[in-house]
Amino acid sequence: MKIKRALLILTTALVVTGCTPSLEGITEALGGKEEASSEKITVEDEPLVEETTEEATDAESSTDETAEAEGEPVSDEELSTFTNMFIDVNSDCFGFLWPEYSSPEEIKWDQAIGCYTPGLTAEDLTDEEKKEFYGFTDIEGELVDSVVRKKDLTKYIKDHTGLDVTIDAKDVPSWTYNEKYDAFLIGENPWGQDTPLVEGKFVSGTKSGDTYTLKFQPGNEMFDESCKQPERTITFTKSGDKLVFKSNKLGK
Repeated sequence: MKIKRALLILTTALVVTGCTPSLEGITEALGGKEEASSEKITVEDEPLVEETTEEATDAESSTDETAEAEGEPVSDEELSTFTNMFIDVNSDCFGFLWPEYSSPEEIKWDQAIGCYTPGLTAEDLTDEEKKEFYGFTDIEGELVDSVVRKKDLTKYIKDHTGLDVTIDAKDVPSWTYNEKYDAFLIGENPWGQDTPLVEGKFVSGTKSGDTYTLKFQPGNEMFDESCKQPERTITFTKSGDKLVFKSNKLGK
């Protein structure tokens, strides 16, 4: 609209002065200004479009990461299944509820492993070994320390945490180490024979892929204050029936 008006005024002025306007020149001049104006708008607007797109992408990425971190709720059926897997003191899982650790490297093994841990107690002791460990060979029906060979302990840790570590005697101060047979003697379970954890259950949890994070509520109702335990939040990965433990954090 402004271009047409300027053209009309310029033409009128030239007629009055007796000059004949060159419409082609006028059009080129005004057209050049219009193009320059158009280019300026385009250059200034482009960064705004890019910034808006980047902000939207960042927001979507943040939302996706939050959703992935939260995971999906674990069903009541799964919670019940895990409870049954854990609360038996003779299971492979129970001991991992006891000590607090933020990573597998922090696990204190003489707190996580007890004398009844399946797959660890050596059942094939020779008479010579029995004599070495206990001082007598007829141990049938006797209450004796459990013998755990170091090589079996290394495999157990690998299976349950993925760590390739060899435990030294200093790492498990409550155990007795026998250098001759490279084995440990475990006299009792670190949690005792009676604990609120045995009466507890998993009450909630989430899973993301094969990673589970579950909250365990001990059954403190039947125990006095000195025996009560805080709730736990345990994290592990599950592949078939195999659990690999990542952390176990105690509540207040």
